[in-house]
This record gives sequence, structure tokens and C-alpha cells, in this order.
Amino acid sequence: MSYVFISYKREDEERVSVLAKGLQKAGVEVWWDPELVQGENWHNELEKRLGEAACVVVCWSQGSVGDAGGFVRDEARRGMHAGILVPVKLDRNIPLPLGFGEVQAIDLSAWKGSIRDPYFKDLVAAVKAKMAGAPPPPPQGPKARIARRAIYGATSGAFLSSVALLGFNTFGVTGKMCAMPGPQPSLSDICGALHLGDRPTQEERLAWAARPKGDCEALKAHINRFPEGAYRSEAVALLAAKKVSYRDVWSPVEHKLPLYVSASGASDAAKAAALAAAKPQAEQLCQGFGSGTLFRYVSASAQAAGWNCAGGACNASGWAVCELQQHDQVETDTCEPGPAPPA
Repeated sequence: MSYVFISYKREDEERVSVLAKGLQKAGVEVWWDPELVQGENWHNELEKRLGEAACVVVCWSQGSVGDAGGFVRDEARRGMHAGILVPVKLDRNIPLPLGFGEVQAIDLSAWKGSIRDPYFKDLVAAVKAKMAGAPPPPPQGPKARIARRAIYGATSGAFLSSVALLGFNTFGVTGKMCAMPGPQPSLSDICGALHLGDRPTQEERLAWAARPKGDCEALKAHINRFPEGAYRSEAVALLAAKKVSYRDVWSPVEHKLPLYVSASGASDAAKAAALAAAKPQAEQLCQGFGSGTLFRYVSASAQAAGWNCAGGACNASGWAVCELQQHDQVETDTCEPGPAPPA
């Protein structure tokens, strides 16, 4: 039997119950842990059900993304590795756990339980596609939400006309109309959601604006997150024009050189005097060691490794302890104009 495994945090059981019933009404077979038979080894049963599922729906919420959501993250990770994960958001504005940000979650934070809701339809379509081993279709929920906001939130007749033209592509609407001044950036976001005029979606636009300027890794991450995005070509061009610069870095290090120390007596005072007398020799040794291009001399001290006393005199095989700075070069990749790297 082909079914969907629902992963969730126990405190979200009431909301997940509505979700499970909605999927069942939409013709999807569902399994979640309230169906565990009393007395069964729940851990083994969960393992079995998770391993046999054709799709894993993980419910991200304030609870499941937090420290107490370890089981949910583990089940989600297994679904992702198997290529059958469909994530949903039950709460708004929650950061997804590390490693799951590249899998777009379906936003059900405002869902009221209707199986006719565009976002819920997106969930059903994504689940059925995963169960069939097919790629999920493009989501329709964001388009519907943007269209509603445009229709009910517009205060300008010209803006409403632009939305209508964009929505139906009347008279061959182009990117120039999507970029026309006035109701921006809302108009551009609508075009991006409707895949018109090569405009970015709101999510991509905000991500592009927030990326660290000059950061090559941020550009690569943007391309991975939005592989067909409006800024892909620009990101690729910036990566191709990467500039490499180098800066000198001096880091503190300690180095020890062999040093022979002789004291006139066995008392602590005699030994301390011997170490003080040996300091110039330690400095000379360390200055010689740090005179090249790799190290830079800072200071030196004499240190005894162990005293050997006989006949009223003491000797020690010790160390000249050299405090140095070690030279290194740090490579910096810059993929677009931005703040200069620190000196």
C-alpha cells in the first residue's frame, strides 16, 4: 500500500489531524503515529512505517524547528535523503533547521482547513508527484495570494489595470511594463510570481538584496536556491569575473630553542639569577631565529627544564622561549564590488 508518512511535533497534533484528514479527503492514503496499535513497540513501528512510506510530509512549526524537535528533523532528514520529502510550514516566519533551507516548504500557516485552498492543493499535488516518482508541478498558492492582495489592496486604477494586463498577458505584456515606475516593487513581484517579464519573485528579490556584496559563496548559494531565478545570469557573470587578492597576516606563535643554564648555587635565588643572566643569550637566539621572512621577533625568556646540582653548583638543560609572530598570506575571492577586505 502506498501511503504518506506525516512527521510532526506532539504539541501540533490538533493541527496535524486537520491536515491528515484533508489529505485523506483529497484521495491520499496517510499514516501518522496516532494510528499506532496499543502495545506495539512504537519505535520499531515508526522505523518500519517511515522506511515503507512513498512520501514524507514534515510539519515545521515553532516546536519542531527548536531544540526539542530532534525526532522530526531525523525523520525529515531520512525523507530528504530518499528524495521523497515534502515540507510544510504550520507557523509563519520560522527559520528552517540547518540543512533543509534548500527544500521549499509549502506555507500552510494561514490555512483554515479547506481542501480548495490553493496552498493545500499545492501540497496534494506535490505529495502525489512524489508518490508517483515525478517532479512536483509549479506551486499555484503564491500566485493566488499575490493576485488577491493586488486586487483588494490596490488604491490606484492604473495599478489595477496593470495587474489585469499582467495576469492575462493582454497585448503582449513585456518586462518593460513589469518594471515601469509606480507601484513598485509590488508590480515586479507579481510579474515574478506569474513568470512574466523575467522578473524575480519577491523571495528571490529579497534574497538577492540581502546577500553579502562581494561574497562568491553567497552567489553560489543563490544560484543553488534559485536555479532558474531572474538573477542567475548576473550571478554567473559575477562568479566568472572573480578577482583574487592576498593580504599579509601575522599570528602570534611560541617557539623553543635549546639553552644551557648554569647556577652558582642550589638556592632558588641562585637559580633565578642564573635564568636572568641567561636571558640575553635567549634573546640573541630568538632574534636570530626570527630574522627571516617567516617569523618576526617579539620577545624572549630563559626557562630551565630541570636542575642537576652537585658540589655546590647547579646546571640545567633549558629553553630559550621565543615569542614570535608568524607570517601567512590569506587569499580573498571577490566576485563584485564591495567593502575592501580588512588589512
